[in-house]
Amino acid sequence: MPSVRFDPKATFVRVPARVVGPKGVEWLGLALDTGSSRTVISEHVALRIGFNLLTAHSVRIATASGIVEARVVTLRQIFALGETADEFQVLVLPLPAQLRSDGLLGMDFLRRRNLFCNFGKGILLTLPFARNFLHRCQLVTHLFAAL
Repeated sequence: MPSVRFDPKATFVRVPARVVGPKGVEWLGLALDTGSSRTVISEHVALRIGFNLLTAHSVRIATASGIVEARVVTLRQIFALGETADEFQVLVLPLPAQLRSDGLLGMDFLRRRNLFCNFGKGILLTLPFARNFLHRCQLVTHLFAAL
């Protein structure tokens, strides 16, 4: 039952994430973003972990700032909030320095588990989806104990 502590007074929730690219493993700090349909990493991170952005496929996407072109790369693996995803596609965008984050953890990743947040205590908790009634009861017991 993975949980992440965060500063409830901060401007965003930072989630530690381990990514594996062509050049190896790196730990990132991603902003939890339920408003982003896709997970995003910065151009600097993509280059650091070994992606060639000149040859990467590009797509046009809508952001809060308007329509932009983003590169698409496939991480060998991403691990965050107790969940691991292999061969996971992410968008690569230039991110503003004011964000103070290596990227955004979007809904494409967050939909893999149940996500619970207690802003008062600064705790994020993820649980697997319930398989049956008994499993659901066990998960609720863990949830109340943790939050």
